[in-house]
Parts: sequence; structure tokens; C-alpha cells
Amino acid sequence: MDEELLAAFREEFASLCAALADSRDMAGAQRQLAQLRAMADGMQMARLQARLRELEAATELDELRGAAEGLAAMASGGETEAEAQPIRTLIIDDSAMMRRMLRGILAADPRFAVIGEAADGAAGLAAQAELKPALTLLDLEMPVLDGMGFLAEWALAGHGAVVVVSSAAHPGSPAALEVLRRGAFAAVAKPSGALSPDIAERSGAEILATARRAVGG
Repeated sequence: MDEELLAAFREEFASLCAALADSRDMAGAQRQLAQLRAMADGMQMARLQARLRELEAATELDELRGAAEGLAAMASGGETEAEAQPIRTLIIDDSAMMRRMLRGILAADPRFAVIGEAADGAAGLAAQAELKPALTLLDLEMPVLDGMGFLAEWALAGHGAVVVVSSAAHPGSPAALEVLRRGAFAAVAKPSGALSPDIAERSGAEILATARRAVGG
């Protein structure tokens, strides 16, 4: 690919990503997303095209805004063979709102691809067996089968790494120590709507950083 053309593409794409991050409403974010998609299509950049197609299904403004930095990084870094392999991620939480929030957090890093969700531990085990994720984000307090029960089964025949994201397992707590004993990579606190925006942002950053370490990133 012509280096001068690629440099011009990256500059314009980064500008559109910045506009996406600053979008004030969903309609504006979707317009920016459409422009980004047109650029990626024009340059035939397969990974960007795939990621932008995923984002077209987003229903939350925060998810689109949160994805902007990752899109810019993906465009500026090129498309290496290693980057072409997404980190297949499963989210298990009985709260639909929390599942959306975790999707938004992971969207900040284009390496993560959420391939499935489950609302309880039993459904999570079935999804694990079918999807074979590299990473699972797991709640503890759920109906049907809770997180501890999930870990007991996962330890026998599960896939990938597990990071527990739960308000019941703060680092250093008995629950956190128990999930580590059962094989989870780490336990981090769950973001809460009651938190101030800056604390919530730090919580999301901690979840993302832990997810990266769990898969060796």
C-alpha cells in the first residue's frame, strides 16, 4: 500500500475517531461510525471493517465513544498477523446493564472481541463449551448456578482464563481469595452506577488492565 496514501488515511481516520469520542448523541456517533466504515471499506482494511461492523450493533453511546481510541490505534498500527487474532471473550453476568457496561469497557481495546454472553453460570458453562473463549469475565452472584459453582465445573473442563468481576469479591476479601484458589486469574470490583464518574472510569480501567494481563497482554 502506498505509504503517502496510508499516512493521509491514518490522519483523517484519527480525526474522525476523535470526533466519535466527543459525540454528544447516538445519531452523531452513528454518522461518525458510517464515515469511518466508508474509509475502512475504501482502503480494504479487513480488521477495521470487521470491528466497525460489530459496532454498528451498539445501542449505547458510551460503547461507541469508548471504542474510538481503539479504532484509532488499530488504524495507526497497521494490520499485523498477530493483531489479526482477536481475544475471544465471554461475559457471564445476570445483569443486562452490566453486560453492556463490560462490553463498553472491552471496546476500548480492539484486541478483545466479545463472542457471547450468558445470564447465569449454567448458561455460561454451555457457552464456554460451544465458544471456547480465551477469556471469561464472571460475576459471582447469579441465579441457577453462581460464580463459585461455575468455577468448580470450569476447573475440570473449561477454556481460557477467568477474571471475576463482582461486588462480592473485592481484592483481599475471603471471596476473592476463594476464586483464586479455584483457578480464576484475578478478582476485580464491579463498576457501580452509584460511583462518581471518575471512580467508575478508574474501575473500568482496572478491569481492562486485568483482562489484558489475564491473556498475557
